[in-house]
Amino acid sequence: MKFFKRLFICIVLFCLSNALAYADFNGKVVKVIDGDTVDILTIKKRKIRVRLSDIDAPEKKQAYGNVSRKYLASLIAGKNVFVKENKKDIYKRTLGTIFLNKVNINAKMVESGYAWAYRYKGVANNKIMVKLEARAKQNKKGLWKDKHPIAPWDFRHNRR
Repeated sequence: MKFFKRLFICIVLFCLSNALAYADFNGKVVKVIDGDTVDILTIKKRKIRVRLSDIDAPEKKQAYGNVSRKYLASLIAGKNVFVKENKKDIYKRTLGTIFLNKVNINAKMVESGYAWAYRYKGVANNKIMVKLEARAKQNKKGLWKDKHPIAPWDFRHNRR
């Protein structure tokens, strides 16, 4: 019985530690780096670099890179947003979903044709983003006006 009690306590502590590892927060967008990365100043005056989850925007030196950055800036630069933190990436950036007045900005970027649904090894995990991307492509929005837009992962691969 003691074993199960200890096991239960360990499981609860593990779950709590994971829940506390990622903290949602509010803050002001102080810099738009590119179409999927921003700097946010929290209420506690801490600057956090946030990479928008589930999307991949064109690189700065890629076609539509600057357009994508400008579009994201038009949506959220200087505004107070809510960030739902998902995890940290290998560069220690916060991966999160940004909301402005309950509007999912990550989804807005894909829906408007300024970012792709993020894919890892060719597979997109977020099916909603895939549907939004397909709709943007069908409607020739944003970068989909180009007949053969180059996906950011292909652009990065070709630059190596």
